[in-house]
Amino acid sequence: MKNIDILARTAQLARLADSKVADNPRVGAVLLHDGRIIGEGYHHEAGEAHAEVNCLASVREEDRNLVADSTLFVSLEPCCIKGRTPACTGLILKEQIRKVVFAQRDTSDEVSGRGAGILREAGVRVKEYPDFAPTEATNANRFIFTTEQRPYVLLKYAQSVDGFLRPRDRGKKYWITNDISRRLVHRWRTNTNAIIVGARTIIEDNPKLNSRLFPGPDPRPVIIDLRDRLTGKEAIFGSGQKPLVFTGRKPAKLKAETIEIKDKELNKKAMKKIMRKLHALKFGHVTVEGGAATLTAFLQFGFWDEACIFTGTPRFGRGLAAPELPPSAELISTEYIGTDRLERYRHALKG
Repeated sequence: MKNIDILARTAQLARLADSKVADNPRVGAVLLHDGRIIGEGYHHEAGEAHAEVNCLASVREEDRNLVADSTLFVSLEPCCIKGRTPACTGLILKEQIRKVVFAQRDTSDEVSGRGAGILREAGVRVKEYPDFAPTEATNANRFIFTTEQRPYVLLKYAQSVDGFLRPRDRGKKYWITNDISRRLVHRWRTNTNAIIVGARTIIEDNPKLNSRLFPGPDPRPVIIDLRDRLTGKEAIFGSGQKPLVFTGRKPAKLKAETIEIKDKELNKKAMKKIMRKLHALKFGHVTVEGGAATLTAFLQFGFWDEACIFTGTPRFGRGLAAPELPPSAELISTEYIGTDRLERYRHALKG
């Protein structure tokens, strides 16, 4: 087996992690002996065992004597700091593993390059694959969180075939996407720490913002209400979801955690404050689902990393126009979910 084939497997394992890892990286690990995989694992939840620990714990008793002569593959540089769990470099040395292969370095200040350095100083052969795309995509959350001091931001919305978020006449209930696409979105919700929407979306659409169509954890609702329009009577405040609301100056009494921004407009200054707070709350990944003004602000001020846009079959003729993507949006894939087209974009220019 080639190194890149095993690293690809570590990326697959890392993607099994969900929002419960919070600001921690999603990491997968594989232990290979003489071409045979004898152990696999990934990081399941923040504060619990890391990928390397779970990988070694999965080795069968009859294979334990092979561990020292095996190669450990990890999607991200092994950590070298003791937090809620011991350092993985210490475990690797304890198990006397002689060779470690990993993809990208951990970009946090405490680890970057130090984990690899500790192993090399102890005589472990270490090989890095910093440009390996599958693990690079998996580690994107960690890179943004540690280098830009904010969560990884995914924008998600659906538009009609003629480019509208909703029709002009909202008297009738409508769906832009099909049942399969809606279930897929709820699957994504289980893998994000928060769903961000504007107050107008809460007032007009009364969304639940949970993952009821797919088993898994519900994201935390985050509402941007800088004009203090919420009354506290909206359904989201009685749902037991503990919303977080960014307010202007004089918010109503809400059954929610409120953070005063002191800005009446969602400008760049206000956006920076919101991003800093979400980072402080250790939200590693957030999803922005609307409305138009909120999505546009994230696009306009560059606070986004990925966009998933569904185009359904309805044609509205007139209505609320979908946001326009900036020139920095790079199309990375197009696929069809039944009758719906799903386009994925990445923010090619960071700044």
